[in-house]
Amino acid sequence: MATSAPVQPSAPRQGVLARHPLVSFFLLTFLFSWGWWGLWKALQMPTPLIYVRTAGPTIAAFVVLAITSGRPGVLGLLRSYVHWRVGVQWYLVALIGVPVLLFLSFAVVPGALAEFVAPDWSFIPAYVTAFAYSVFLAGGPLLEEGGWRGFALPHLQRLRGLLVGTLILGVFWASWHLPGFFGPLALTGPDDTFLGTGIYFVEYVIGVIGLSYIMTWVFNNTQGSVLMAILLHAGFDASAMFDAIFPSIAKIASFSPISLNLGTAIVFGFAALVIIIATRGRLSYQRCYQRYEREVELPPATSRRVR
Repeated sequence: MATSAPVQPSAPRQGVLARHPLVSFFLLTFLFSWGWWGLWKALQMPTPLIYVRTAGPTIAAFVVLAITSGRPGVLGLLRSYVHWRVGVQWYLVALIGVPVLLFLSFAVVPGALAEFVAPDWSFIPAYVTAFAYSVFLAGGPLLEEGGWRGFALPHLQRLRGLLVGTLILGVFWASWHLPGFFGPLALTGPDDTFLGTGIYFVEYVIGVIGLSYIMTWVFNNTQGSVLMAILLHAGFDASAMFDAIFPSIAKIASFSPISLNLGTAIVFGFAALVIIIATRGRLSYQRCYQRYEREVELPPATSRRVR
């Protein structure tokens, strides 16, 4: 007598992931990264091990893709890491454009220009070193972008639209850093107040959202190159090199509302606005739409949100 096959315990979980890949991605990202951060603190692990938390977004992306899309989804994300034939202009945006915006971010902070020190030629190799450190040792760009841009951004653009999708991603990306601002894992000093830290965090969120729109624009123009997202992220993280030519900002308390975060909120927010207006809110999505159709598996109905 034939009997019904037993239901596998994993089937319900796979169904939930397939129906809600974005929710699953964000939950896994925050659970892994914040959980590891707390574990690192509780067990007093060696300092370099804190960077394991940075891989949370990419680990979550590969887990969701492996379960919902299998081998094709995983390989599609891996290919985006080596998608380098994108046009020299986009390398210039990442390697020169972002540093220029960072320079302006320092310059607009009140009092920053009073002690400005013109850099000499040694600044260039020093910046290149800081850039390489950001990618390969600090790990943020390399370990994060497979998740934020490689997985979440294509889904959000299809599901929520270009402008709203990027806004959502920017908020989640900034909020992912929240334990560094508040709570037992915060990096604040004894003189930092809750109000001052709150204003500092709001400025940080605005700057990250502005950077997110720039990254979406470049990501779309390069047909979903995670490599370019890594380079843009690294250029932004290498901003510490500008402390040498803007020593007055280096003297400001790290969580002061009048700091580099104020400058990035102003400059990157304005740059994002210019891009939105110049592209009429489309952020060059049409340049990568066909690739998304091939490699991002989403319910067809969601594509109606894209404009």
